[in-house]
Amino acid sequence: MGGLRRRISKRLAEPTKTDEIGTKLKLGNLVKRAKQKGSEHGPLVPIEALVTVSQDEWTWQVVTHDVLDRLSHRLVFQTSGGFRREILMTEGLETAVGAASMIVELDGGCVLIETLEP
Repeated sequence: MGGLRRRISKRLAEPTKTDEIGTKLKLGNLVKRAKQKGSEHGPLVPIEALVTVSQDEWTWQVVTHDVLDRLSHRLVFQTSGGFRREILMTEGLETAVGAASMIVELDGGCVLIETLEP
């Protein structure tokens, strides 16, 4: 990841708050970077979105049993305060490790990978 910088503070302090303009700038940069990195990976297979976000409205889609049966691992974010938050579920250990690596690189903290019971 050539030009990316890690945004993990080396000192303990209160999190920095971002105003609406700063949030839009950061989101714009994130989308631009995601598109750039995505084009480097070649053609992608389209999948149906499970969550669609538009402004402040979140629309949750229905997941079929076939999708649920293929899921094998759960990623759980462990905060410094000891709280656990489930982030996502993946199909296969390789996908789980890749997602966990990106989350840790972008946000720091600890991401646990748990096997889902059959």
